Amino acid sequence: MREVNSGYLYSMLVRKKGISPLQGQLELTYRCELNCVHCYCKGSEDKERELETSQWKDILDIIKDEGCMYIVFTGGNPFIRDDFLDIFLYAKKKGFIITIFTNGYNLTDKVLRYFSKYPPHCIEITLNGITQGTYETITRKEGSFKKVITNIQEIKKINIPLILKANCLKQNKDELVKIKIFADEFLGKRNGKYHFRYDPMIYPRLNGNKIPCDYRLSFEELLELRKQDEDIWSEYKKSLESDLPDFKRDRIYLYRCNAWMNQFFINPYGKLKFCVFSDKFSIDLKDTSFREGFYKVFPQLLEEKFKTDSKCIDCRLRSICYHCPARAYLETGDEEAPVSYYCELAEKTAKLMGK
Repeated sequence: MREVNSGYLYSMLVRKKGISPLQGQLELTYRCELNCVHCYCKGSEDKERELETSQWKDILDIIKDEGCMYIVFTGGNPFIRDDFLDIFLYAKKKGFIITIFTNGYNLTDKVLRYFSKYPPHCIEITLNGITQGTYETITRKEGSFKKVITNIQEIKKINIPLILKANCLKQNKDELVKIKIFADEFLGKRNGKYHFRYDPMIYPRLNGNKIPCDYRLSFEELLELRKQDEDIWSEYKKSLESDLPDFKRDRIYLYRCNAWMNQFFINPYGKLKFCVFSDKFSIDLKDTSFREGFYKVFPQLLEEKFKTDSKCIDCRLRSICYHCPARAYLETGDEEAPVSYYCELAEKTAKLMGK
């Protein structure tokens, strides 16, 4: 019998439903106990502006009625909110398939007991080092490594699906493969399913601070990293074998992302967004309905065209470039401007592909 997992079900629903808010990422807070050097939401924290418990419950009622099935509770660290379990249990009893993004730091015995009785679908923990020195160089929190490793062990004991994630940083480039090996050995792997993910991209902060960009890996460093692990290298080589799509017909249109058609983001202050990095085409749920935002405001991005002679318009490498209007605006203040780091990655990737 074929195993039907949540990812397969989601892809089937996307094909069947078209534009529909199937998945929501709910940023309950930007607050966090750690002080990671690369964090994109650091500096945007404001506890006084965060939605109250009742407001989040109202949002859960609304998105459930609109057909949302999958939600991600994230932050910051969502566990830092005193009412996290109240919000979580409300969502669980409404039937949402729940994933939690966390640093794994503030995971109390009380939370673990609740998860034993009301388990989330999955917990994803960012583990940016496999030694105390590297990990705490990034988190800038003494004692955080031991506490997170202990909590990872506790989650495994209660059999909640767990994924470990890592950002590719100057500080941890020599430990990234070791983190994957730890995940493979501690959590296991089967049928091509891994309990480890890595993110090669580091972005400026939402408040415009570009310090995180100083910790990005170069193309050569990323390539060397990928070559160190057979699984990672095999996956990367497959991507190099693909062809470059022809964007000539749609070249004048600014936005190529279509993720907004089935997913949405809500920040800690009640702003409904089509992208975590952009405030464009967003609405405030405190005075505008979810339906208005998702079905009328979001689709406006389809009509957005380049207004300048940006070199991105005719770039043949758009399909393999990390550039997008939201990322460009975050980094340059101009959503049409090229980002030199992305240009370099795309050009060197194309050369490796023989294109």
